[in-house]
Amino acid sequence: MASSSPAMGGALLDRLDRALQVVEFATAVIGGVVIFGVMWLGVAEMIMRKAFNAPLYGQLDLIEQTMATYTLLTISYCYQKAGHIRVDIVVGYFKGRRKWIAELMASIAAFALIVLLLPGVLHFFENAYYIGDSTINTQWPTWPSKLVPVIGFSILTLRIALEIWAYVRLVADPLAEPIAVPVASHLPEDA
Repeated sequence: MASSSPAMGGALLDRLDRALQVVEFATAVIGGVVIFGVMWLGVAEMIMRKAFNAPLYGQLDLIEQTMATYTLLTISYCYQKAGHIRVDIVVGYFKGRRKWIAELMASIAAFALIVLLLPGVLHFFENAYYIGDSTINTQWPTWPSKLVPVIGFSILTLRIALEIWAYVRLVADPLAEPIAVPVASHLPEDA
């Protein structure tokens, strides 16, 4: 994914991509640890409820509060690894500059969508923070869980902005080494 001396802004793009990959990996690890904990919390809840007739207090509230962590906080990492659902049917027919133009258009559309969603997500967080919104059962504040999508979408916005820069670079020079673009894994070839 990296090159020793990439042309046309490739060196800076490569450095920024590597820095963002560190952040994305950290969010993926956080999401993985949280979902692992939620899994064991569910096991403990079932054992406590069935064996001792003593359900864990706040278990459902805690699961509701952590959902955004393992779904939205990790979204940029998944996007960067091309682990998301991609419609490669059309793009797969193109080669060279046409392929990079198609990818650029898709990235611009994704960027526009995220930029449109981000203010609404930020509003939900601000609303929960300022009114003191809390969970029904345990009265835990909900603003931390509503801050997670803001962080996740912000990281995704940075990822897509880097990707747009990378595709513009590849449109200008289709033979340049692809930097900061998702590389989809081809399962039949990997097997």
